[in-house]
Amino acid sequence: MQFSIRKTIAAAAAVIAATFALSGCGGGTVKSPDILPHLTYAENSGEPPVDRWAGYELPVINGELTAEQYRDRVRLLYDTVVYDNKRPVFSADDPTERIYTAARNVLSDHVEKEWYVQDGGDYKIVHVIHDWLVSRIDYDFELYKAYVSGNTELGDEPAFYIDGVFADGKAVCDGLARAFVFLCAMADVDSIRVTGSYASSPHAWNKGKIGGKWYNVDVTSDAAYYTASEKMYKQISHGYFLVSDSAISEFRPNAHDFVPQPYTADAEFDFYTADPQYITVGGKIYSAVITDKRKLNELFSAIGEQKGRVGKIEVKLDFEGKTQVNQADMYENEIREAYGKLKDPGFVFSGSNKPYFRYPNGVYMFLMYK
Repeated sequence: MQFSIRKTIAAAAAVIAATFALSGCGGGTVKSPDILPHLTYAENSGEPPVDRWAGYELPVINGELTAEQYRDRVRLLYDTVVYDNKRPVFSADDPTERIYTAARNVLSDHVEKEWYVQDGGDYKIVHVIHDWLVSRIDYDFELYKAYVSGNTELGDEPAFYIDGVFADGKAVCDGLARAFVFLCAMADVDSIRVTGSYASSPHAWNKGKIGGKWYNVDVTSDAAYYTASEKMYKQISHGYFLVSDSAISEFRPNAHDFVPQPYTADAEFDFYTADPQYITVGGKIYSAVITDKRKLNELFSAIGEQKGRVGKIEVKLDFEGKTQVNQADMYENEIREAYGKLKDPGFVFSGSNKPYFRYPNGVYMFLMYK
């Protein structure tokens, strides 16, 4: 099977795409079902904290808004929630009300009531926000195509703002980063938008405060895009979910670079061990944290024996002695051997063509069967 891996990044003034072994692709994005987002509908949903805030009546709209006035209105909605911590009160026919309602529905649909007040609730809320944005919102490749074709006058496009996310369902990194902050603010979780670069190209992502500590969250980079049989697929990952400044700035070859922020992310949450993740193959449960080559080969062998093929898995490789995982692909040889355990895989490890996504701290997403 022909495949390629595409990772996307963007900035407020431009959209840049870093591509690796890129081949042609056609059609829309297909969401791959193998790694499911951690999203369920809340059995005990409650009112988000924003509902208890003091209300602020947005100015009444007289007549139809121009494109510029609408963009200013979206900015006002964002500032009211994020910076003023006020609950927006809309007049009739305010076109931005649907944006706010859609954002509120994310929290009311997926966040349990007690998470807003209990210890550990911030982690669960941020986890929901991350997984919803990564799995439900598509990257705006059309905007990217417009940029590379020479159109650089794109600063007011919805994809750079929260309406791209909550009204159109597609955005670039800046829109996703703003949406993350917007949802966190409504849920009373501290977060900020971070700007800088990824792989030397302009980029935006977030920091969130969990348990009194700050962590990086990059929802754009956690959407893994790849093409197979001329179709583009998207798979959710958690490689950039709650990681430290050092992990993302030291990661090679694609580092995040940014101007020092007022909130330093020194800690590593370690999603794969602090909130243990598992993989079930043929009725057997495997830890998503793999500590030696034998266990990696055992997992790939079990996947290769399945009739109902497991297509993609996300794991953390944590072998003794592998200390430079953010500097180089320390596990390439072990992974190549593991791929040899698969039977007729759809994604083949051949030459320099590596059918996996590599993330900081030894996290990998493997593509095996279509």
